[in-house]
Amino acid sequence: MENKEIKVSVVIPVYNTEKYVREAVESIMNQTLRELEIIIINDGSTDNSLQVAEELAAADSRIQVYSQTNRGLSMARNAGITHAHGRYIYFMDSDDLLEKDAMELCYSKCEEKELDFVFFDAQSFFEENIRNAPALNYQRTDKLEDKVYTGPEAINIQLQHKTYTPSACLNVIRTAFLEERQLLFYPDIVHEDQLFTTLLYLQARRTSCIQRSFFHRRIRKNSIMTCDFSLQNLKGYLTVAQEIVKFKQQTSEYEIRNTIDLYLSQMLNAVIWQAHVLPYPYRLRLAWRCLFRYKKLISIRSIGVLLFKSIIHK
Repeated sequence: MENKEIKVSVVIPVYNTEKYVREAVESIMNQTLRELEIIIINDGSTDNSLQVAEELAAADSRIQVYSQTNRGLSMARNAGITHAHGRYIYFMDSDDLLEKDAMELCYSKCEEKELDFVFFDAQSFFEENIRNAPALNYQRTDKLEDKVYTGPEAINIQLQHKTYTPSACLNVIRTAFLEERQLLFYPDIVHEDQLFTTLLYLQARRTSCIQRSFFHRRIRKNSIMTCDFSLQNLKGYLTVAQEIVKFKQQTSEYEIRNTIDLYLSQMLNAVIWQAHVLPYPYRLRLAWRCLFRYKKLISIRSIGVLLFKSIIHK
């Protein structure tokens, strides 16, 4: 339920990030927009993350801390949505940072343009002990004009330029829009942002961007960003594809269906290239599945890489 005194609800799931959570939360506490609520969902942490969160809550009445057994990032974010009272909602990660004027500028733009959501860019930074990790590119707003788009228009432009970034942390969303669309995070998968953010774009009637890198993503050891591709990754991506196809079947709008095909083609071909490191029986099964379900979206070259790249490099 919306509380008009709270402009933005910031949801921060926390799981074993005692080393980083204070800095992350303080970057929200120090926002120039003061009418915030900060909702921390402790997702069964086994370190001192909860203690740090409670110390921060004792120092700032805008912070609420809730604990649950470990249920994963999606369920933690969904729990945060149920506790949100702000006109807008923002999903923050507990090991990253946000520039101090981000919420104020996003709120103002959403109100001025009557947006369903606003999106922005990010920069990645590395821990000192990380070496040779790839720098992630979160720059896409320079490909868009400073105007209001429909969600499908905005994602289509990003896909055409191959700059689409589905991180949920790069959007400030009107809370009522999530409620109207019954949009939640899909449970028990990795890459849940791929599904959530893509459905957000596909259903939004009014969106725009701010050409600033408000969000600073920390690249650290043992995070999803630095772990090798696994069966868990594959399962997540295939679930995303399955759910996006379901959405496509429910719409007759030609432009949206074409945008979905473009998204699925880029996502699935990228996944197939990454999946060449999996054991051969899984690769063979994936090849048959893609050829059976997504034949028009998958390149023959990608299938060749999936089946034979690891053999070639032996």
